[in-house]
Amino acid sequence: MYMSLGGQNQVLNLKKVAIITLLTLILSMTFTIRNPTLAQTNDDQKQKAEALIKILNNDNITILEAFSKFDAKNITVPKTAETAYNEGLTHAEEAFKLMSEENFSEASIEAVEAMQKFEDTLKILENASPREPTETEATAEEAISLKANITRAIEHVERLENLTTKAATAGYNTTAIKKRLSEVKQHLVNATKELDTMNLDGAAEELCIAKTLLDELKEAFDRLTNLVKASNTEKYLDEAEIRVSATRANITLSATLTTEIKEEAITALNNSEINLANARDFIENNNVDEAVEELEEAKEWEEESNRVIASVAATPTSVAPTTESLTRAETTVSR
Repeated sequence: MYMSLGGQNQVLNLKKVAIITLLTLILSMTFTIRNPTLAQTNDDQKQKAEALIKILNNDNITILEAFSKFDAKNITVPKTAETAYNEGLTHAEEAFKLMSEENFSEASIEAVEAMQKFEDTLKILENASPREPTETEATAEEAISLKANITRAIEHVERLENLTTKAATAGYNTTAIKKRLSEVKQHLVNATKELDTMNLDGAAEELCIAKTLLDELKEAFDRLTNLVKASNTEKYLDEAEIRVSATRANITLSATLTTEIKEEAITALNNSEINLANARDFIENNNVDEAVEELEEAKEWEEESNRVIASVAATPTSVAPTTESLTRAETTVSR
């Protein structure tokens, strides 16, 4: 028999694990045949030994079942339990040998020793086993879990409501979604009330309905999210184009920036405008993610232009920028 103890995949000695079961089978065969020697054996001693062997077999089955439970829960079987079990099997093997030799008195002694080791094994396993929660504890744990799930669902609905509000502000029709969200919220309210009265089944049922309705809304919200994201991206793009254009004009009109600095700053803005144009193309092709990446690069070029201008203001030998146009440029770029 293969046993995986505590996830360590230990293999118990096949001969020892099977010995008690084999012993019972062999005994039933050996003593079915009445021979002269057996007829003279003390029947009381024989019956006692057979009874002890039967008890050993039952204990062995119980121990193996316990080992299996430990393995299923990925719990390591204590070494002391393994040691006691193997010692018990050794005594059981000796008892078998003595039984086959019709030495029932000594076989009984060995069987008792084996029983003691098996009992020690069972005690060790019992102490090492996780305590099963009481009915009250199980109920409390279920209630806590339901409360946490209801709370998460409520928070999720709140996020969806915020998204719906933004979409409605942007001009999208969200009437059907709002109606369905109201239904979801009502079921979550019902779930909370059922939980407050410790009607766990009722709370679970209401929560299940709410989750089902939310699942049905997923596709609609995915579509709405993409629309809002596209709208926000296009709005940002419009603002960025105006900002870059204004910054370029201010730099061009500056009387304090050198030609070299102007060229470097405007080159950065040119690169930014290229990214903005790419972003516009992506938006028109409904590729919002690519558009966002282009906008991020455009922002980096804006910041580069700002650093070029800022380096002039930070240079002690440079002429401090005092014109209104440059002030507006610096403010615009750093925005």
